[in-house]
Amino acid sequence: MDYEFLTGFTPRMVDVVEREAGFWERFNYNLLRERTRLHVLCYVYAGKGLLELDGERHLLVPGSLFQIRPNRHMRITTQPDSPVCFFSFHFQYRLTSWEGINMKIMEGVEELPFPIVQYVQEQPALTAAFRKVFQLWRDKNSGYVWLVKLEFLNTLQLMNQLSTMQQEDSSTLAAIQKAIQYMKSAYQEPLTRDRLAEHVSLSHGYFSVSFKKHTGMSPIQYLTQIRMDSAKHLLKSSMLPIKKIAEESGFPDSFYFSRLFVKETGMSPRDYRNS
Repeated sequence: MDYEFLTGFTPRMVDVVEREAGFWERFNYNLLRERTRLHVLCYVYAGKGLLELDGERHLLVPGSLFQIRPNRHMRITTQPDSPVCFFSFHFQYRLTSWEGINMKIMEGVEELPFPIVQYVQEQPALTAAFRKVFQLWRDKNSGYVWLVKLEFLNTLQLMNQLSTMQQEDSSTLAAIQKAIQYMKSAYQEPLTRDRLAEHVSLSHGYFSVSFKKHTGMSPIQYLTQIRMDSAKHLLKSSMLPIKKIAEESGFPDSFYFSRLFVKETGMSPRDYRNS
């Protein structure tokens, strides 16, 4: 999963539907959209079908996840003896990013950072997750818009976990977690990317690529975030001088720490303490 993408991912749910056997009878088992209008994420829980996107064909079977971005020519066909059944999330999204106190907003035009069509073995968990979002949307109880968005994000995380378990080497995942635990316990020390890679017995290049793939940050960015969180805690919970807080949090240069803190929060360490 591209966690950098998800950090700024801000969805707006437009509709949540379930396509059952009765739906296909009305359309003669042939659903055509000359040009799609919204982002769509679907999970197939029963039946079989064929998805065509701009001429490319994909088989749909139970356990299939598929997505469609706007402005695509789409056709789904199925058969009366085994109609394809799926839950479908229809949404729009924007990508936001922060630079200090300034926020940038970009229109979301690309697919989510998943394959267009993929098969995930853990069907019960995904069926339950998609069904929960559908029921929240259908019931429309108090606060349902927020709850639907929250469960949608949780569903994306579940998709990522299941996909990762199928595709990734478990030893690499364990090494990344070991590196993170090492950062948490030794962030006051002068850690480097190479030292972290050696600690988990991975080559320097492979470690960097794998770490960013799984966390959305480089190893040094992740370490810096741990150190910044430590500094924020000390600023609020102690009266230590700024220089001492920088040292305690793993920043030997207090001037560099202050510049980095302003870039991160939009205020100086002193102002943060007094906020």
